[in-house]
Amino acid sequence: MMKPVWVIDDDRSIRWVFEKALAREGIPFKTFAQATEAMEALDAAGAPQVLVSDIRMPGTSGLELLQTRRPGHADV
Repeated sequence: MMKPVWVIDDDRSIRWVFEKALAREGIPFKTFAQATEAMEALDAAGAPQVLVSDIRMPGTSGLELLQTRRPGHADV
């Protein structure tokens, strides 16, 4: 089974568009409103198939998320 696509964006409408598009194609997905939520899930569940993140978000940015995960997850 394919690992899900993760979408991290603080804008609910952007997450909604991704959810609808991925669901229409039958692609498993999980969405997060904050980078910290995704970081906790990465620690618990491991890396997704694909990680799509907004760059500018309140708190931890998408770039910070990717920079903190890269050493432990070479495929991110």
